[in-house]
Amino acid sequence: MINEDIQYEVQVKNAYKNYGEKNVFNGLNMKVTSGSIYGLLGPSGCGKSTLLQCILGKMTLDSGTIDLKTANSKNIGYMPQDLCLEELLTIYETFEYYGTLYRMKKKNIESKKYELQSFLQLPSMDCQIKNLSGGESRRVSLAISLLHDPKLIILDEPTVGIDPVLRQKIWIEFTKMVVQHQKTVIITTHYIEEASQANRVSLSINS
Repeated sequence: MINEDIQYEVQVKNAYKNYGEKNVFNGLNMKVTSGSIYGLLGPSGCGKSTLLQCILGKMTLDSGTIDLKTANSKNIGYMPQDLCLEELLTIYETFEYYGTLYRMKKKNIESKKYELQSFLQLPSMDCQIKNLSGGESRRVSLAISLLHDPKLIILDEPTVGIDPVLRQKIWIEFTKMVVQHQKTVIITTHYIEEASQANRVSLSINS
């Protein structure tokens, strides 16, 4: 019996995607329940990032459909695998820049900024992006994806280069977001122990 009360934040139906002769998706179906963590587990090059790009509308499928519950891009937070932060800005200026893009009130940017700095153990707000380590830069990128309090959070390998203790703290926070605030998180990872903490896991094996 179908439960008609289930709400899906993202639905992918019969998706096909090729790069030349390489098949990435072959009739892929995926349903992401609202208020859950959906893990995409698999090695590099198996199509996880391509799937996220298609969900975000940055790439198109060869055939098939993708339906998002949210129609407003401002309700989506996205952290790409490849960092695209402006190296000459400070962390403070980076928060201000993205907060302005999302039309956040200055007081909300300020409060969220220091909340995320504490949670993600970010360096001083006066540090320039170019002087950060790889792990610190990834944490700033993760913070930016959460800054505007989005309903749907899409994260591509967010914990690579982050120490295990902080990685576990981040996952605890993801769980709180889902349980307490009904956020939906789609996250790619190649860490099996991380994927096991998701509500549902999809295994990608294409190469």
